[in-house]
Amino acid sequence: MPELTVVARVKAKSGREADLEREFRAIVGPTHAESGCLRYALHRALEDPTLFITIERWTSKEAIDRHFGTPHIQSLLRKASDLLVAPPEITVFELLPEGQPIKGTL
Repeated sequence: MPELTVVARVKAKSGREADLEREFRAIVGPTHAESGCLRYALHRALEDPTLFITIERWTSKEAIDRHFGTPHIQSLLRKASDLLVAPPEITVFELLPEGQPIKGTL
């Protein structure tokens, strides 16, 4: 199976935006060090500072599954109910290559 893209969308509870951002920033380093992680980038919406997404590239579904079992992700997930208005929306995508390879991939 080819590389996969994961988009995770979360919305912080009002007043918990800074806490959520801090928790997310804390997992970036350990996630980058994971075997199978090709890209992991955190973003915050300009018009809604409570809305965050991660855009991720992984070598395989197995690498994604391992990622969700890591201590840093499990710790974040345990805190989710205190920080988020709803459970995370996590979607795994396959690439549909088209156009210029450098511009058609993340």
